[in-house]
Amino acid sequence: MKKTILALILTFFITNISIGQNPIKQNNDSLLKVWQSRFDSIATNKQIAFLRSFDGIPTDTSGNFNMSGMQLQKLPDISKFNNITYLNASNNKLKKISARSIQIDRLKSLNLSNNELKRIRFSSDSQITSLDLSGNNFKRIPRSILKLKKLTTLSINQNQSTPFSENRNKVKRIPRFIRKMPALISIEINFNRLKLTKNDVKRLSNIEILVAAGNEITELPENIEDLKSIKNLNLSKNKISSLPQNFALLDSLESVIFYKNEFNNIPSQITSLTNLKIIDFYYNNIDEIPIEIGNLQDLKILFLAYNNIEVLPDTMRSLHKLRAFYIHDNRLANIPGWIIELPSLEILDISYNNLFSIPEMSGMKALYEVDIQENNIDHFPWKLMEKPNLKLLIIKGNPFILTSEEKRQLEVTLIEKRAVGIVVVD
Repeated sequence: MKKTILALILTFFITNISIGQNPIKQNNDSLLKVWQSRFDSIATNKQIAFLRSFDGIPTDTSGNFNMSGMQLQKLPDISKFNNITYLNASNNKLKKISARSIQIDRLKSLNLSNNELKRIRFSSDSQITSLDLSGNNFKRIPRSILKLKKLTTLSINQNQSTPFSENRNKVKRIPRFIRKMPALISIEINFNRLKLTKNDVKRLSNIEILVAAGNEITELPENIEDLKSIKNLNLSKNKISSLPQNFALLDSLESVIFYKNEFNNIPSQITSLTNLKIIDFYYNNIDEIPIEIGNLQDLKILFLAYNNIEVLPDTMRSLHKLRAFYIHDNRLANIPGWIIELPSLEILDISYNNLFSIPEMSGMKALYEVDIQENNIDHFPWKLMEKPNLKLLIIKGNPFILTSEEKRQLEVTLIEKRAVGIVVVD
């Protein structure tokens, strides 16, 4: 059933046809209606069962309260449940929320994602610290959240068109009042129309975590250093190809994610940020790792897969805190011997490159996960497979040269390893 539903959704999204092709379009519309009808039927049954039992729910109910996916157009009176700390009313058809309807003394976390909200109100004594308004009809971040004095985390992702609501809006800017919310340190504003202008950056000076993926951002403003508190910055799936010089002044930055952007190189501003622990440049057009990467002595995780990198610079041998290195799907022809000098390396993915051999890595004490699949390696890594703390080894797709006896030995060894929970994918 899950596969059928997934196929229906994929058919709707992938097919891109003009209005003039009515027969095909009508067919797609019919498929969507089948899915929608099935979804509505399940939700309606959940709603009926919930409302029938609602009056019997004890008023001292505590912890999580779930009303997700019931096609509710109005919240029932839940203000009597004063011990609830997490309320999930996502995936309904709510259009507005009054302050009274969510006035619950101990409510800390509120999930209203994937509704049809245009308006929401809060009481000034609310204890809410986490709020999810994603997938609604807001044109802007609602000013009413200003009353949430303890709010630390706000999610307002994907306020845009979907197959189930054709008239959704997109948030375009960060409002001025955000600066008046000192407790707010985390904002997720993915898949909207945020351009991250100079004014936006000024208003985000207190934010420690900013996730703004899929906004079609093409460049960052020159005053980017005004993100004075930023620790984690995720700008995935945008169209950024370079960084302003002042990006190098973000001294508090610990994690930077530029997954699926348009960089041709790793900017020098990145390698000057010595507090960085996580770097992600998956799916860009990078062909070289700068030698200055060795400056990042605190780096723990490095994602560089799906680029055009051919060489690992020798300066990387100084990355003694590096725990995970993903550089699969590149153009590496060689893994230098100094890789065994990385004492903290636990995970190494060098699959889908042009490797003909790999160093002897069985002596790397921390290493427990290795992926070397789909290379040109002909020497089988016997010692690596016998590594005491090994948990995962992926070796398929290599032209290993094995004698008949070695093949029999491999079969036996694979059975033994799998019997004790070690995953070897051949």
